[in-house]
Amino acid sequence: MLKRDLKPMDILAVFIDGKRFAKLGVVIALGIGSGGRKNVIGIYESSTESSAACKALLDDLESRGLPEENLLFIVDGGSGLNKALEEKYQTHDEKTRRAVRVRCFVHKWRNIADVLNPKQQEEAAPLFWAIREAQDLTQATECAHALERCLGRHNASALRSFLEAKDDLLILHRLGLHAQMRRFFSTTNPIESLNGLLEEDLRRVKRWRDSTHFQRWLATSCLQNEKRMRSVRGFRVLPALKVRLKALCTHESMLDREALSA
Repeated sequence: MLKRDLKPMDILAVFIDGKRFAKLGVVIALGIGSGGRKNVIGIYESSTESSAACKALLDDLESRGLPEENLLFIVDGGSGLNKALEEKYQTHDEKTRRAVRVRCFVHKWRNIADVLNPKQQEEAAPLFWAIREAQDLTQATECAHALERCLGRHNASALRSFLEAKDDLLILHRLGLHAQMRRFFSTTNPIESLNGLLEEDLRRVKRWRDSTHFQRWLATSCLQNEKRMRSVRGFRVLPALKVRLKALCTHESMLDREALSA
């Protein structure tokens, strides 16, 4: 699995997440090809989801044919992974970025909700989710501003948490994705579903002889579960997403980008 050529898969989006199996940890990458197929494209054993481990995984993927630019990464917001993406792809700087990053809406809302009381959550939640469901970038930006005002009245820590991820949440609308694709790419659910299947396959194993034994079991489970994964619904629009990713990563003027999204 770790020697497969990634070029024929034509990967345009990558979900990355960490997973622990007892005392062992791995970082797993799930790729989405332009034809809608899901493939486990890489695993990297590491005790933590550190920036060094994530960078090593990304370097390995690139050496096996993952494009060097024009990619969409969907992540949960872990500091190590975000640091690796920023260092390798400059995802945080729209003038120099070679890839774009989407932060998981579910994880970010949990972070915000954790510091709000129930009444404040009730007021903020509709505004937060309205960002994803907005019809276009203009409407999504208005919802974001309304949420900023709401959080500003209630909790400065929640406001900082939202502002830290705001651009990564709005990127879905900059890409001009329709509602079905926005929902698919707005969370890390696809890779968390994979992690659940892997856990089920390996849960009876009490110990591995060594790292090679563990990784062989894990890779075998990954390959078996690939066969159970359905293609992305609405995948016929993915070639258009590829064009929009290229536009966002070629440092065009903001006016041109917004016209493209519209």
